[in-house]
Amino acid sequence: MTLFTAKPTHTFTLDNGLQVIVREDHRTAAFCASLFHKIGTRNERPGQRGLAYLTGSAAFKDKALVKASGGVANGWLDYDVSTYSLEAPRAALAPMLNLLAMRMLAPALSQERLNAGIKHTQTLELGEPYFTSDYWITPAFEQLIFPNAGKAYKFGDIADLERITIDDVLGWHKNGYAPDNSILVIVGDVSLEEIQPVVQRLFGDIPRVDGLARLDQAASDVQTDPRTLTEHLDTARQRLQMAFNVPSLATVADVRDMRALQVISALLTSGPEAWLPGRLSEGQATLSSVITRLPAYRRSDDLFLIAATAGEHTALSLQHIELEIKQLLETLKTQTLDTLTLAYAQQQAIEKLSELETLETQTSIIGNLHVIGQSWTLSDSEAQQLQSITAQDIQRVASLYFTPERLSVAYILPRTA
Repeated sequence: MTLFTAKPTHTFTLDNGLQVIVREDHRTAAFCASLFHKIGTRNERPGQRGLAYLTGSAAFKDKALVKASGGVANGWLDYDVSTYSLEAPRAALAPMLNLLAMRMLAPALSQERLNAGIKHTQTLELGEPYFTSDYWITPAFEQLIFPNAGKAYKFGDIADLERITIDDVLGWHKNGYAPDNSILVIVGDVSLEEIQPVVQRLFGDIPRVDGLARLDQAASDVQTDPRTLTEHLDTARQRLQMAFNVPSLATVADVRDMRALQVISALLTSGPEAWLPGRLSEGQATLSSVITRLPAYRRSDDLFLIAATAGEHTALSLQHIELEIKQLLETLKTQTLDTLTLAYAQQQAIEKLSELETLETQTSIIGNLHVIGQSWTLSDSEAQQLQSITAQDIQRVASLYFTPERLSVAYILPRTA
């Protein structure tokens, strides 16, 4: 089975509105089942920032049972989605699906438990204010990138959390975790004939709730002034983050733009011939690490991130490294890639897809595509689409998105105290 081989995938919908997607992957005697609720931090209204995280923590989960079954649990929250995932041996299929179904029932929540959850969430929001990593951007930088979205938080607003009540949590859960607002994705050593009756029995009686209100992030205006930020964080070496406002898969006019960005990403940072740091003035000594982060699965526009950490012995400033990276990006606009370079970048991009073939990642991609209104079939055609990208596509997309009006820059310096 390869990236170019379609895996048998089946869909059905229960009478209560729960969408179910089953993908057969029989390489191992295991499965991953994930629940995607189409509600996230973007649905929080003023005065309730932190409600999405607090509700996710309150939803039922039996970690002891998961561990005893040889399983692994993982939950995450984003702008548009709240997700809980269970990966386990095939023999634990029924009890793990039962745990997911129980998460959709109203949580048993006392005032004491709510208070403990609020205190824990506030501690997380206040904790590690100086944390930094290649992939992570601070709330301050996020607000600079998306100025119309309002203040950004890691987990929630400290004052808002104090005002959240049991009724707030139960109301958020009732609407957001309802079956007609959810998607169940199961990938692994399973079949439709096996899964369908089990899902019907465990999830079929959960009542639907119509009329969930959606709050979309306001579109960011085109910026004309430079958007730069200097932060002092816990980093041993200086780090540069360059974020370009770009569409997401939900907002892009042509999916080829996304595939071209994937090829560009691979060309810049993947493999032995990666342009970063190989083509910078000091070569490999310029940077100790560099990554590109592609747009995520979001219903609104997103970002293309370049994060570069200065090498231990480099003499270059972050501003000079930024200038050299901009010059490389200009090369993508002004010079057509030769056949060998394009083929290298495409191959590196396709090899990255092979890293996404884990059971959990497959469920994540399928579920997130549906959350943003796209079909799971988009993932099955991704490798072929990458191979179809031309040098002209690269040039066009670089010219369209790598512009000063779309760029926000963070200079991250070591904290001295």
